[in-house]
Amino acid sequence: MEAEPADGPLTEDERTELVRLRKENDFLRVQRDILLGVASGYARDFEALLRR
Repeated sequence: MEAEPADGPLTEDERTELVRLRKENDFLRVQRDILLGVASGYARDFEALLRR
């Protein structure tokens, strides 16, 4: 699935860091999705208040 770098396979430290960064990316995507949902809700509520 992933290509090996030109200078050889990853070291154990690099693999560990890659796993950590992938987990962090997943967590950040979840946070982004939650924040987008909250912001959309506030925007809808604010728009509704402006229409009154």
